[in-house]
Amino acid sequence: MKSVITYIDDLTLIRPENTLKATLCYCYLASTTNYDEPIQHLHHQECREYKTLKVTRRIRSFLVGRLAAKQAVAALTGEKELNGILIQSGVFSQPVVICEKRNTQVSITHCEDYGMAIAFPEVHPMGIDLEKIDPLKRDVLAGQITAFENTLIVPAVIQYDVGLALLWTAKEALSKVLKTGLMTPFELFEVAKINFCENFITCYYKNFSQYKAISFSIGKYMCSIVYPLKTDLRIDIQSFKNHHKKYS
Repeated sequence: MKSVITYIDDLTLIRPENTLKATLCYCYLASTTNYDEPIQHLHHQECREYKTLKVTRRIRSFLVGRLAAKQAVAALTGEKELNGILIQSGVFSQPVVICEKRNTQVSITHCEDYGMAIAFPEVHPMGIDLEKIDPLKRDVLAGQITAFENTLIVPAVIQYDVGLALLWTAKEALSKVLKTGLMTPFELFEVAKINFCENFITCYYKNFSQYKAISFSIGKYMCSIVYPLKTDLRIDIQSFKNHHKKYS
């Protein structure tokens, strides 16, 4: 696999009243990557934050997350210089975009060597999360689901660890939309219904019926994107999967 891989795709958000655009960016940052290239794309304020980081894992997640976020924002806004885009942290650690084109925001996720981000108009909230499908995480993830959710992912319907990653990412992505993160009990984000389709899975929420999640596996990872219920999201999932398979 190459040391740095990027995939960018335009998303169409079809609403009853209008049609909007969003952008998805997926980045892979190999452990052998020289950090000079990613660092040159940081805003000077981000450089100051980067220099405070001491733990390798935190350094890598910061860089791959910023790379994905900046490229997603640039693709949506037409910004030419990535270092002209500042991704700040809000009071609840949510990412906040500062760039010339206002009213653009971003949701960021990272897992191991991968980072993903969605840039979207502020009028149309979205969230994204990525999690590894890992039997070693079974006990932790199983402790975050309700008894009802457990009935939705019985082995006859879906492989259990896949189902756990599905529920976790669907909830985590929703928490990013609501800007609460892990500060809110996950049972509040309970999934009420799951629909299985050929290339993706759709989740609906018990307490937040105005949102839904589209989820799909990428190799050994599960990705969920949350967006308003009445939006028809047009995304080329198969091309995304093919890209990951080609370079993984």
